[in-house]
Amino acid sequence: MRIERVSLRMLKARLVEPFSNRWESFRDWTKVVVQVDGDGASGLGECTAMQTPYYSYETIDTAWHILERYLVPLLWTADDHDPRAVTGLWAHVNGHEETKAALECAVWDLHARLAGEPLCSAIGGSVRDVAYGGSVGIVGTIDALVESVAAMHERGNARIRVKIRPGWDLEPVTALRTELPDVPIVVDANAAYTASDVDLFVKMADTGPMAFEQPFSRDHLAANAELQRRVDVPVCLDESVRSLAEARQAIELSACRAMNVKVGRVGGLAEAVRIHDLCRDAGIPTFVGAKYDFGVGRWTNVALATLPNMTWPSDCAPASGYYLDDGVDVRVAATGAGVVRPLDAPGVGVRLTDGLETVREVRFDA
Repeated sequence: MRIERVSLRMLKARLVEPFSNRWESFRDWTKVVVQVDGDGASGLGECTAMQTPYYSYETIDTAWHILERYLVPLLWTADDHDPRAVTGLWAHVNGHEETKAALECAVWDLHARLAGEPLCSAIGGSVRDVAYGGSVGIVGTIDALVESVAAMHERGNARIRVKIRPGWDLEPVTALRTELPDVPIVVDANAAYTASDVDLFVKMADTGPMAFEQPFSRDHLAANAELQRRVDVPVCLDESVRSLAEARQAIELSACRAMNVKVGRVGGLAEAVRIHDLCRDAGIPTFVGAKYDFGVGRWTNVALATLPNMTWPSDCAPASGYYLDDGVDVRVAATGAGVVRPLDAPGVGVRLTDGLETVREVRFDA
């Protein structure tokens, strides 16, 4: 397979409703989408980098620069673009995993389309139903939080991730478990706490959440391990795992009992599959995490979520709950109660539309 053209598009989409995490609030979301063309077909990949360097040092602007200045030129140095080997072309580029993943996912999509098979099958999954979960950001009041979580659960989300931050933690989580005791809740701290806060999470464990996601900073595996030793609630790692090596280290330290696998965070589908396999062999349940993906990224997540050890509900809920338009001709929609399913079509099975605002666009030919 030989790629002949790469196109970059920076696109903006309007959210159904504003979303707030521990850093900021959003009404619109801007992302970079990569298209690769070759052998008469096109593949699509979405960059998960955000507009601001809070979740990660990467942003949509650094992604654009790294793609334009480094990754695309490196792509032209090879005569064959096998998705299982293409990451070796930029292995010496330090970091920028979300940017690398966007290009790698596009190559995988092209590969699957040319092979005439769904992306899920190409990476080791299958066309099957997968359970989905959703996320509720930091809202203004506890009443609003309870209302939002209840509404999301009624829409079929099998588990709800609830964002917390210092000052918005024990009280809202306790209220949720009191008002909605049967709704599975993942308490997501986005690394907002320090080792001195272990006792706080021990108290929250009494409320019975499904998991604590990334309580402490990505470098504090020891704090995660200490918390995991003290509570029965699974600690689920997110930001702490950017590679297979880091996943292995976390498991060896007993720092978690679950793992969020984000395609962008780990540099692409190939590494995500390797982490999935490692966790499967270690008895660690996994699920696919996301960051308010557009249609391309959402369908990519659905494909990854079909792997056999993705046993927790993944972040691939119907797009209608997130964006007014997510930029593709077929949107992710429920195929049954609380489940979605990959399209039984080559690749991710969708095409870009002109429904989103184009912030900028550029094309490169081999």
